[in-house]
Amino acid sequence: MTMFVLFASCSERIIVSDADSLGLRYKVKSMDESFYIAHTSFDSIVLHKKIYQYKYKFYHDCRYSSIEKTLYLNSLPCDSVKNHFPFAYKESEYSLIDYKYVSDSFTTLEFLDKQGNSTGFINRKYSNSRLLAEEKYSASGDLISKTGFRYDSDNRLQNKTIFYENSYIETNYEYSAGEKFESGNEFNYRYKFDVNGRISSKKTYKGITFLSETCFYYNDYGDVVMQREIDKNGIIKNTQYEYIYDSGNNWILCVEYNCTGNIFVRKREITYYS
Repeated sequence: MTMFVLFASCSERIIVSDADSLGLRYKVKSMDESFYIAHTSFDSIVLHKKIYQYKYKFYHDCRYSSIEKTLYLNSLPCDSVKNHFPFAYKESEYSLIDYKYVSDSFTTLEFLDKQGNSTGFINRKYSNSRLLAEEKYSASGDLISKTGFRYDSDNRLQNKTIFYENSYIETNYEYSAGEKFESGNEFNYRYKFDVNGRISSKKTYKGITFLSETCFYYNDYGDVVMQREIDKNGIIKNTQYEYIYDSGNNWILCVEYNCTGNIFVRKREITYYS
C-alpha cells in the first residue's frame, strides 16, 4: 500500500505510515517502549513502577507487523495516572495484535492472549490507501461493531460512524484555513495547526460551552516539549517534556513533569533496518 505525505501552509500533516504515527524516523525494525512512574529528577532518574510495556514490530514499508501489550494493573499508583492514561483500564492485562495484510485493500488484526488463543479480530477495508470500513468481531465470530469512514474531495476525513447493535457514535470533521473542527455526540474540538502541520492548539467544548484550551510547543525534532492547558476558569496547567535522542533522531528517553508534581518516564529500545 503506497502512501504519500502532503503539506500545506498551516494545515494538518497527513500521517503516511504506522511508524510515522508514533513519530518514528527512518526505517524502524522494532521498538520496545516501557512507561514508568519515577520519583526523582531527570539527571538521576530512579524508576519506581512500570505501568505498561509495548513491543512494536514493523515491516520494511513501516507498517505494523505486530504489537505486544502488557499492562501492569497492580502498578497503577493513583488517580493521576488513571486520568493521564484512561485507556489503561479498558485494555486487557496482556494482548498481542497480529497484522495480516491480505491485499492493498484488506487487512486483518487478530488479538491473541498470552497462551496464543484468539480473543477477537478486526477487518479493515481500504480504497486508494484510505480506510473505508472497519468491522470488529469476538473470538467466536460475532459482530461487535462496524465503523464507516467518509472523506471529502481533498481526501480529508469528513465523517466517522461506529455502529453497535442498538446504538451508534458519530463524529464529523470540518476544515478551514489552518483549522479542523471535530464534533461528536458529547464533546467538540477545534484544532489549529502550525506551518509544519503540527497541532498548535486544541480547544474543547461540551456542546457550545468552552471547557479548555491546550497549546503545544515543539523542539527542533518536532516533539512536544510543553503543553499548556487553560480551563474555563483561567486555571493554567503546564506539562513539560525532556528527551534524549539516538543517532536516528528518535527519542529513547522521555521524562514528563506534570502539574501534580508526578514524574513519568518512557524508555525506548529501537532497532533499525540496514
